[in-house]
Amino acid sequence: MGRKLAPILVWSAALVLIALGLLTVWLPIPTGVPLIAGGAFLILATSRQAVRWLRARRRRNLDFNRLMSGLEDRAPAPMAQVLRRSRPRSPARPSGPA
Repeated sequence: MGRKLAPILVWSAALVLIALGLLTVWLPIPTGVPLIAGGAFLILATSRQAVRWLRARRRRNLDFNRLMSGLEDRAPAPMAQVLRRSRPRSPARPSGPA
């Protein structure tokens, strides 16, 4: 029972963080973005499908991939490890004519 309940609790906490972040992102006190990032981190830490989705986005968008690579370098170790799981496995290819 505990193994089935843990992901539900983590996802519930992630959704609450994201909802609070969306509600507070426009306030002068910068609380929205860290809350959204925390919720996204929880989702990426517990969902293979979310990691696959992010990996596909990084593969298609070179600028986004560079941004995420920079975050990997600056993030604390546990967060960086989760972000590294989303690195594209094949080299990113630019879109458009060659």
